[in-house]
Amino acid sequence: MEKGTSKNPVVSVTWAEDTDNQKILELSPRCYQSGMITMYPDRSPVFNRLHKLIDVESYHSLAVVGDRAVGLLGTIHETMYFKDQPIRMAYFMDFKVDPDFRRGLTAYRMVKHTIEKEVSDGTRLGLATLLKNNEAPMAFTKGRIGFPASLYLGDNRVFSCVPVRMLKPDQAYTIEVPTEADISELVDLYNRFYSTYRLAPRMTEELFHHYTRNIKGLSLSEFRVARREGKVLAVMALWDEEPYRRYWVTRSNIRVKLISALVKVLSLFTRVPEPIKINSPLKQLSVVLYAHDQSTAALGALFRDANNRHVGGHYSLIQVQIHEDDPANASLKGLTGISIFSEIHLFTDTHQLAREIQNEPGVVHLEFPNYI
Repeated sequence: MEKGTSKNPVVSVTWAEDTDNQKILELSPRCYQSGMITMYPDRSPVFNRLHKLIDVESYHSLAVVGDRAVGLLGTIHETMYFKDQPIRMAYFMDFKVDPDFRRGLTAYRMVKHTIEKEVSDGTRLGLATLLKNNEAPMAFTKGRIGFPASLYLGDNRVFSCVPVRMLKPDQAYTIEVPTEADISELVDLYNRFYSTYRLAPRMTEELFHHYTRNIKGLSLSEFRVARREGKVLAVMALWDEEPYRRYWVTRSNIRVKLISALVKVLSLFTRVPEPIKINSPLKQLSVVLYAHDQSTAALGALFRDANNRHVGGHYSLIQVQIHEDDPANASLKGLTGISIFSEIHLFTDTHQLAREIQNEPGVVHLEFPNYI
């Protein structure tokens, strides 16, 4: 703990506890995210409920002044595979600092607190995704102030589909809801898909059951598969995160306003999606747990089906995250939407591991636990 004055109050950095829930929820509206849409994540009623479902060892570093939260940095863990070898990875997320404390050492102290714990625990990889042109957190990727430099792994494309028009279905594929009898085949498909990446997780039947049975909105009924001649060639789920997180919209830029105006005009003639409203939660679905068996066309058939099922429906956007160099981007052809990009930065415990990863071809695949 530091000494403080009325002009420089004492900032304490500690590990967040359940009793800190309310002050953490109150911090979020003060740390809105600017961009095409200005918004903040509302994780009420419990700020870390989803994190604990994904990783029971997840935690948050918390900066407080008295009874007020002024900073937060979360960490969840996932086993990633590099050259078919498992490596424990920490994903850093929920990084926010109260505007009144951004000029001091609050951010540095939370990052230092977290990095020291991960090093002590033997974590070999650390990963963060940072919005393009967001200079403040970029300081932690440059090898300054005592932290190792990151390995830049390219950009993550965040594509938001606006389901405003029906698309022609691809008759080459049959779209179905999978059943319990399909899970073994799906797990095999996921692992073949993941194995094509430089860094990616792996799937097991136990993990798949955990996701579909314990995470609200992610039951098997939310999945779709694309079959051809009886074989599953692609799979995806549409997930409504509302029970755990919703984004409150406080402002939008001219591009989003124009799209909203277009939707309003179209509503005079046809069914349209829910418009994006100021001072309201953004109604969106997230595409998660998608995979294809060397068939971006089959995956594209699922995206078209997802679009068509939600034209004129309850949701304003259907969002998916794909590395900018991933061939899976071809599956988005024909969809109406907007893309923003975030940089993927990887930290390693040794220079040798960094060089090995840097020299390996391919891109990284981030499954949904890495952007909750």
